[in-house]
Amino acid sequence: MVTIFLTALIKNVMKKSFLIPLTILMSFTGFHEQPVDRIGVKGPLTFNKTTFNLAWTSKPSENYYIQEYLPNKETADHFNQMLSIFLLAGEVTAKDAVQQKISELTERKKTDATCNYSVNQSHDGKEYMVDFVLGESKNDKQEVEEFNIYRYKQVNLGNNKKGLLVYAYSKRAYGEDITPFLQKLKTDRIAFLNEMTAAEIPTVTVH
Repeated sequence: MVTIFLTALIKNVMKKSFLIPLTILMSFTGFHEQPVDRIGVKGPLTFNKTTFNLAWTSKPSENYYIQEYLPNKETADHFNQMLSIFLLAGEVTAKDAVQQKISELTERKKTDATCNYSVNQSHDGKEYMVDFVLGESKNDKQEVEEFNIYRYKQVNLGNNKKGLLVYAYSKRAYGEDITPFLQKLKTDRIAFLNEMTAAEIPTVTVH
């Protein structure tokens, strides 16, 4: 799998580092292989009145898991919606992860005129949500625009082990559909945030 906008990956979990992509704008290789559920979330999952089925999984390192879910008839190279679960087993706090995400997005704003973000924290201070918009252009023409919501939560993995789970929703538009997509997002954003806030985060298990 080749990511288009992949963040710098920090490898040392003991230093509270983590490996969460900046965005889901990706192209895939080997996508037609049967996905292997490694975290006990085979799906299907539901969001935005849409059913998402497990489409791709990866374990980039010993402690890092990625699982991605697509609606029926959506394809990996040209999808409109995606749900993702990122799980990093280790002592990583949601606050630390969000702080790095803010740094990444702040840096991206220097080269991406459409990049914008907002951060929300739960009343108990244990969870965070970061929603952001990113774009990709070529020859000064916008080709892809993507809205993301990342919900961060520290979870128990059993045997006195903890992990950082990010439950993510992505919605995108291409070419001529970008302008109406962004206009509609002005009203849709709140609905998406409310749905993510109310969503039941999947229970994960790792062995």
